Amino acid sequence: MALALPFAAQAMPEPVALSSIKGLRAIDQPTVPTLRDRIVQSGLDKLGTPYTWGGNDPIDGFDCSGLTLFVFRETAGIDLPRTSRAQRQSGESIARKDLRPGDLVFFATARRGVTSHVGIYIGQGQFVHAPSRGSKVRVDRLDNSYWSKRYMGARSYVQDPQRQQLLAASRP
Repeated sequence: MALALPFAAQAMPEPVALSSIKGLRAIDQPTVPTLRDRIVQSGLDKLGTPYTWGGNDPIDGFDCSGLTLFVFRETAGIDLPRTSRAQRQSGESIARKDLRPGDLVFFATARRGVTSHVGIYIGQGQFVHAPSRGSKVRVDRLDNSYWSKRYMGARSYVQDPQRQQLLAASRP
């Protein structure tokens, strides 16, 4: 006595490994934004927000360190110190040539040699920041004559997995 199989079961093709199909190639995998990407995007999302001295939210406005504080807390859950000077005293020091998107860049805008301004490096020599009264959050270039003369240094608050592995491997 033969068993009668449902029609759908009879029509099932034999499974084929995708790698065995000639001419088939993998499609680029969608990329997941890194923490650095998300920090940069969050900073750029604040473009046009008015400068407000002491401000640290998009409703009331931002001052420079209020912008960085808000972006890092909102995006990374990292609580930065409140002032640009205090932000420059923590984090990991980064050489200008090693800047990566999401690092903080610092400037002396009030007195020579004293950190008084901070922005978020977004790549390609640019940073997003809340510049001064009467202005709005915007993007400027590090090589702009005003900013390049006042550049004080950079810090990273983002631990990259590859860097952590290198540091761990170099420890005895």
